[in-house]
Amino acid sequence: MSLRRSKKGKNKLSDSNESLKNKRKQKRKKFAWLAKFLGLRPSKNDLVDKGILAPEPIEDKPNLHFGIRPQDIYNEKDRLINNIPKPLWYGAEALRPWMIIEGVFRVSGVFSEMKKMKATFEDDDIPDFDNVVSRHSISGLLEMWFRELPEPITTYDLYDEFMDCADKSLDEDSRIESLKVAIAKLPEANRTVLSFFLRVLLEISKLEHENKMGTSNLGVVFGSIFLGTETLSFSLGMKEKLNNQNLIVQWFIDYVKILFPQDDDEDEEEDNNNNNNNN
Repeated sequence: MSLRRSKKGKNKLSDSNESLKNKRKQKRKKFAWLAKFLGLRPSKNDLVDKGILAPEPIEDKPNLHFGIRPQDIYNEKDRLINNIPKPLWYGAEALRPWMIIEGVFRVSGVFSEMKKMKATFEDDDIPDFDNVVSRHSISGLLEMWFRELPEPITTYDLYDEFMDCADKSLDEDSRIESLKVAIAKLPEANRTVLSFFLRVLLEISKLEHENKMGTSNLGVVFGSIFLGTETLSFSLGMKEKLNNQNLIVQWFIDYVKILFPQDDDEDEEEDNNNNNNNN
């Protein structure tokens, strides 16, 4: 009797084990498709590369060259070349062979290309200017440097004084003298940058017969960039103020050698030294 019961109990246990195995097999089969799907699913990095997922935000690192006060840039000599901020110097050198292109500084560059070149500078490297899609992207990068300054290169504090130079009652000599007085009040770094870049614009204006960008047109481009506005709101006299800003920048370019004579003296001295060394 006990033997029969023992055999019967073993049979029940065996059946139970077999049933459990079958259930496990069915469950594995049921979820096999899910395992296969998960195995084929692209990684997060693949999805980011394909633009399906946005990349995780990277902690912002401080800018080296853009969006910084000129005074702060000049405190870090490794951000300069020949005493000029690197983006301005290298950008101007790259633009020099292309100053004859029509609409330089007036025609927009490729924004994505300008951002890429900016990022290269911020990585403390130099962009490959030779392989840009548009030469206007080089001039656009230079313009971007000035646009992204915390305040206009002529400063907000001196806005009224510069604007007074456009007074119609002033004769040419008085206007030049007023401009010289205002320029002398600029921080030294701002004066150095402005002097350098105005000479670049003067070079461009001398090729007006090819590029169609004389000092008047360049004044229109850089009037609001160099001077900004005293307020961010528009007023009834804003049109006249904008016109005066354009005129002031035009005079900056026309009279640059009078307004910044010390730089011409330094350039002449450097040229003489180079000639003596060659001799």
